[in-house]
Amino acid sequence: MKVEFGSAPVAEEVIKECLHRSEGYDLEGFLLGQGAIPARIMFVGEAPGATEIVEGRPFTGQAGKVLEEYLEKLGLTRQDIYISSAVRSRPFKDKVVAGAAVGAIPRISRSNRTPTKNEVLAHAAILDAEIEYVQPEVIVPMGNIGLHRLIGSHETISSLHGRAIEGPIQRLEDPEDPQSRYIFGERSYSIFPLYHPAAVIYNRSLQEVIERDLQALKHFLAAKNNS
Repeated sequence: MKVEFGSAPVAEEVIKECLHRSEGYDLEGFLLGQGAIPARIMFVGEAPGATEIVEGRPFTGQAGKVLEEYLEKLGLTRQDIYISSAVRSRPFKDKVVAGAAVGAIPRISRSNRTPTKNEVLAHAAILDAEIEYVQPEVIVPMGNIGLHRLIGSHETISSLHGRAIEGPIQRLEDPEDPQSRYIFGERSYSIFPLYHPAAVIYNRSLQEVIERDLQALKHFLAAKNNS
């Protein structure tokens, strides 16, 4: 089987429709997923940040360094997997920086934020197209945004992390309909939720939990290889 490396060839009209659906939201830039095509394993994150948008590559900031540690512990590299996200543009929030002199032009600080459900929905057709093209056997959502995009919001990472779930995933019923909502597809996937790499940056107490989850994922992948 020939394996290529790059971004899945998402149709231009799909991208245009997603960008149209996301007009009016506080989003900037655009970034497709990247990795092996086809790929047995797909990692699904939340959304690109400022560094990712500038460099044009998913997970290149602080969380990207943690993801590299994830992959090293799993015995994988970026060339072995496909990395995507629920939202393809950077969700941001602006705030005025305090301390400016009276009469001076206010300085604005721009930071990342969690994408909304509507922003995830607006970009849903792109992830659908990537999954269809990449054809992963195992999908690893990292964090609640990726998890909820795939299976709905009835569960959380804290309740499902570190174990495999077998079942269908959500997709848009009709990508050409601006009012389209999610339905579950017919194909079943192995879904293995992990904490988002950024989680351990802000909460070091998760380190041991994540280590155990990565070992569990490594054993799970090995078992699937041998089945």
